[in-house]
Amino acid sequence: MLNFLKIFSFLLFIVVGCDSFKTENKVSPRLDKEEILQKVKSLLGPSSIPDDTLVSITVIKDSPIEGLKEGAILFKNLKGTQPVPFYISNDGRYIIFNSTTYDLSSPKKDLDLMGKIDFKGVPVSNSSSTNSIRIVEYSDYQCPACKFAALEVIAKLKNDYGEKVSFYFKHFPLTFHKWSNSAATFTACLNDVHGAKTFWEVHDLIFKFQKDIKAASFESDLLEIIKTSNLNLESSSCWNNHTNSKYVEFVNSNLKEGKELGVESTPTFIIEGYIVRGADIGRIKEAIDNFLR
Repeated sequence: MLNFLKIFSFLLFIVVGCDSFKTENKVSPRLDKEEILQKVKSLLGPSSIPDDTLVSITVIKDSPIEGLKEGAILFKNLKGTQPVPFYISNDGRYIIFNSTTYDLSSPKKDLDLMGKIDFKGVPVSNSSSTNSIRIVEYSDYQCPACKFAALEVIAKLKNDYGEKVSFYFKHFPLTFHKWSNSAATFTACLNDVHGAKTFWEVHDLIFKFQKDIKAASFESDLLEIIKTSNLNLESSSCWNNHTNSKYVEFVNSNLKEGKELGVESTPTFIIEGYIVRGADIGRIKEAIDNFLR
C-alpha cells in the first residue's frame, strides 16, 4: 500500500534477562504520545517519509507482554493507511520498532564503548581541542539521510557548539549502494595524503552533489565536481591509488568496528559512547548539553 514502508518491516526480537521486566507495585509513568511520535519520526529520518504522507500515532495500551505497552505509527496518504506496530517499555525508556530496540532514556556516557573505537587515521573536524565532546559518525556517502546529516545537522551543530565538539568520520558503505565504497576509499586516501581539511571539503562536495554521481562514472563525475569547486586536486595520487589495499583495509576496518559496536544503519552517531541512530539533532544536542554540564 505504501511502498516506502517496505523498509520498515516489523519484527519483534527481544533478548532479556530473567528480571529485565520485573513487576513492581508502583504506577507506571504516563507516556506522552506526541513525544513518542516525534522521537520515532526522528529515528526514521526525514528522507524516509514522503512529503504527501501524514504520520500519526494510535492510543498506547497495555501489551500482553509483561513490562511493555503497545501501539502503532500510522502512515497515511491518498493510497491508504499503513500501520507499523511498536512496543514500548512501561517507563518509556525503550522502544521496539523497525526491528531495532532504541534507548529513549537520558543520555549517558559509555567510556568503555568509546575505548573500543580506533581513532588512528580517522579524520576529525577539530583536532586542536583536547577537551571537546567527541562525536563519531558512521556514514555512507550515497545515503540520503547521511546527506541531510552532513549538510544540515552537523553544520548546525558546528555552528552552535564550535570548538566544544569534535566530529570523527567513520566509513560505513552499504552493500546496495553502488559507488559509496569508492567514495569511502577515495576520501580515506585524501585524508591520508592531503590532510583533514581537504577531506572535509571533498566530504561536503560529495554529499552536496550526491545525485550527480553515478557508479559507472564515479571518478569522472567527482573530478568534474571538484574542478568546478576550484579545488586543486586534479593531480592527486588518490585518483589512481584509492583502491590500494591500504585504503580498502582501512574502510573495511571501519565497517567491522561499527558492526561490532551495534551499528546497523546510517547515519549512526556515537557521542562519548551514547548511540544515536539517524540524523536526530534533538537527541544529539541533548547528549552534548548533558555532557557539557
